[in-house]
Amino acid sequence: MMDVTRRYEECMRELLKLLEEEFMRIIADPKLDKKQKNLRTKPLVTKKQILLNTLESLQLVDRSSDGEK
Repeated sequence: MMDVTRRYEECMRELLKLLEEEFMRIIADPKLDKKQKNLRTKPLVTKKQILLNTLESLQLVDRSSDGEK
């Protein structure tokens, strides 16, 4: 099962990198006002948190299963 967690972590890093690039693109856009930037970046922040929470859950399951061995 550790392979699944490791692969997820690798994919997650790539996704986080893409989210960060999108976030920075939005923040740097001079055409957007503060409200528009906020509305566009909130979903990115939420997605990032979901990815991190999923990794934490997978790691918890791995630790839990290691303890059962």
